[in-house]
Amino acid sequence: MTLNSQQRTLLAVAIALIALCVVARLLPHPPNFAPATAVALFGCVFFSRRWHAVAVVVLGMIVSDWFIGFHDAGVMLTVYASLLMPLVARRFLGKSNALRLGAVAVLSGIGFYLTTNAAVWFFTNAYPATLDGLAASYIAGLPFLKWTLLGNVFYTAVLFGTYGIVRRSVAGIAQPARA
Repeated sequence: MTLNSQQRTLLAVAIALIALCVVARLLPHPPNFAPATAVALFGCVFFSRRWHAVAVVVLGMIVSDWFIGFHDAGVMLTVYASLLMPLVARRFLGKSNALRLGAVAVLSGIGFYLTTNAAVWFFTNAYPATLDGLAASYIAGLPFLKWTLLGNVFYTAVLFGTYGIVRRSVAGIAQPARA
């Protein structure tokens, strides 16, 4: 099977995004300061097919979790699904600009915090199965929220900034998808 120039570019971008997810999670970093949400956000703008963005994020997480270690299935499924929240904003991002990208990065981080801390409370025995236990889970997650938000904004800026620079300097690079 021979790939045309655009297909090769899309494949190279997908591989680079998966590698970014894996390497960033394996190298020392603050907790939750990771590129997966930004990769989903970039993927939903860059790839014309939404499933490509899903595949890139999920593969990046699975490969890195293979090295890091898997844990509670319910929590992991919630984490993976939560990282895909930017895909819901695809229509909102039709004409991407820094304000819209930043808003989706921050809102996705807040959604990640809310869903994953609820999942830890629900699926594990880390907290009592009471409203006080749920509140304790959210309180314990607050330090992670800061790093999640900073990571989302940082990696979103890096990915879209790099893409903007490369797109201006390389003729014929694939154009992002439009909603």
